[in-house]
Amino acid sequence: MDSLLGPIEAVPSLELLGPQGSEIIRLFTRPFLLMHRASELYTARICLLLLLDLGWEDRLRAGTTLDQLCLGLSDQVRKPLAWMLPFLTYEGLLTRMGEVYTLSGNPPLDLAGIRALMEAEAPDHGVNFDLLDGVRERIRPYFTEGKAGEGLLFDLTLFPLWLSYFRNENLCYYPNNLLALLALREQLPEGARVMELGAGAGSFAQLVAWKGAEEGWLARIAEYRFTDVAPTFLRRAQRELKAAAPGLPLSFQALDLNRPLEDQGIGPASLDAIVGINVLHVAQDLEATLGDLRSRLKPSGRLVIGECLKPTLDQPLYLEFFFNFIKSFTEVTLDPRWRPRHGFLTPEAWDEALRHAGFAQIAHTPPPRPLMDRHPNFTVGALTARA
Repeated sequence: MDSLLGPIEAVPSLELLGPQGSEIIRLFTRPFLLMHRASELYTARICLLLLLDLGWEDRLRAGTTLDQLCLGLSDQVRKPLAWMLPFLTYEGLLTRMGEVYTLSGNPPLDLAGIRALMEAEAPDHGVNFDLLDGVRERIRPYFTEGKAGEGLLFDLTLFPLWLSYFRNENLCYYPNNLLALLALREQLPEGARVMELGAGAGSFAQLVAWKGAEEGWLARIAEYRFTDVAPTFLRRAQRELKAAAPGLPLSFQALDLNRPLEDQGIGPASLDAIVGINVLHVAQDLEATLGDLRSRLKPSGRLVIGECLKPTLDQPLYLEFFFNFIKSFTEVTLDPRWRPRHGFLTPEAWDEALRHAGFAQIAHTPPPRPLMDRHPNFTVGALTARA
């Protein structure tokens, strides 16, 4: 096992996981830990194979800088490559000296062995690898022709794979939903009006319905407003979600985070909770969006954010591979205080952004430090903040 996947992350001790640790620790099954490492390793190999597909082996073997790789290409390729080269170095597939990255020897690039191992350990989770293979196959025109990443990543070929990925049955994705749900259900008032941002494939709403009914708190929700900017996701939810999330009082609305919420019919101080799972990091102007969201909450209403979290801003996360091709992920307003980088942030950066927007009583599920210091591969969490 170690020879194929390398060292596997240990299970955190219960005391590091906070008040809801007894529920969170159930995530750390053997298949989950193996799948997390296998996905990271598979992503690294896909990254290097993509660079070889583009015909860059000779340049990599001779040693090349980011600037040299970008010569003659559209400006959009710089941010993905600025992530890929350090990630490949972090995974040991390239070496770095100063600004020069070099491919040496014949690093292992086998994908079939990883798939075979994980099919034995976690059957029916091949979609994680299928999606990576699909991105490798579809994304080359982004580099060679300057085509937009959005159109390449979300075409009819890959869209079914995204739907399969963003589901509660996926070991890699489920923690995003579970941690946010644990945060949402705390102090949820009777008659609560809840709005979910960027609700996408609807897996979080399904989990709210299932867990809420099982645990006896679903009846506290008087309205659950499902929103998304993508018409495809919204139409699918309107067609299928009521049957998939029984008992959840659903309403549906198109919503764009980058437009004033007042103009989209969301009244001031009208909501008890706003939830966003891996969505707020794509707000073009995070300062403005957080301030607008706070104004839509009732006094002491709560914002609940489920996000991939970075131990440090410089550490690459394998999930960033997908999203660095998407403008909404990379083209955001930066500020050294509360939005120092595009994409995923550290827990401390989120705290600073929320405080700057006027939120109070910021809490994490689970507490991120010292958990992330001892387990740097624990890269997901939920935050709550009161208006």
